[in-house]
Amino acid sequence: MTDVEEPVRVTGGFDFWIYGLHFGGAGLPAQWAAPLIARIPAAAERFPFLERECRLQAWVGAHGYPAPPLLELIPPGELFGSPVQVMQRVAGTRMDDAITAAPSRIPGFAGQLAASQVALHRLPVPDWARAGPGWSLADRKLQLPRVLAAQGLRGPLAEALDRAEQLVPLLEVPDPVICHGDFHPRNLLVDAGTVWVIDWTEAGIGDRHGDIARTQWLFDFAAVALTGEAGRAVSQALPALSRDYLFSYRRELPVDAARLRLWMPLQHLQEWAVAVAGQQGFFGPSHPEDDSRIAAWAEEQFGLSTRELP
Repeated sequence: MTDVEEPVRVTGGFDFWIYGLHFGGAGLPAQWAAPLIARIPAAAERFPFLERECRLQAWVGAHGYPAPPLLELIPPGELFGSPVQVMQRVAGTRMDDAITAAPSRIPGFAGQLAASQVALHRLPVPDWARAGPGWSLADRKLQLPRVLAAQGLRGPLAEALDRAEQLVPLLEVPDPVICHGDFHPRNLLVDAGTVWVIDWTEAGIGDRHGDIARTQWLFDFAAVALTGEAGRAVSQALPALSRDYLFSYRRELPVDAARLRLWMPLQHLQEWAVAVAGQQGFFGPSHPEDDSRIAAWAEEQFGLSTRELP
């Protein structure tokens, strides 16, 4: 086996190293001879979470949903100290880049975004996820705040976690669906008539309003987080994209505004925890100024979002 192309670091990814690979050689299976993506988390402890991610991603792919086909999940210690997730590299342009290049097409992109999410929410839920532990969308959102609390974190973030835990029973629904957990234009690749959905790290089972809330929240967050000329260009497109996306989703399935509000504190808390963890070097080299700014914004938004909730 040889490299057809030099491995290249792929832009994107937050707590993963992501590489594009392309191998060749006699006797190499066809799926391994195609362009590949390797995702490597920063810590070996992520392996159980990657196992769950791969299982759900494989399930949706087996049911016709456009998620990148998985080839292998290599346990920690076999190649590196961290596990390695290998999948086929799918073609396409990231939707946020496509929007920046053609802002006049925002209604069409918003329709694709909503249609892809509706299709996911209509997939059958596997029995092993419905009944098994670790699949709750709410638990996925609270995973990092709980880790920080278990490590001894105190103060406003720990108090906010206590408040969020009180909301968890209210977030349960009798008809949970498969949720991507981080569904937004940076995780969608547009290729002609296909919209590929990547990065299933946050995927779980739960109220579809939790998934919708995450998408809506990310439009607000992007306006705060994105900087530079490219960031400003995307930010200018966000209000129209947000409005058209929700309108398109509602054409297919009803949306309860009260349930969207109920899910918003968990979105703010999760990002607050990410910023605090970033300040502590949890994900590698930190960006203190950005983390501090985002943490302050998320803390404020969490307080506002819980003000009138039960």
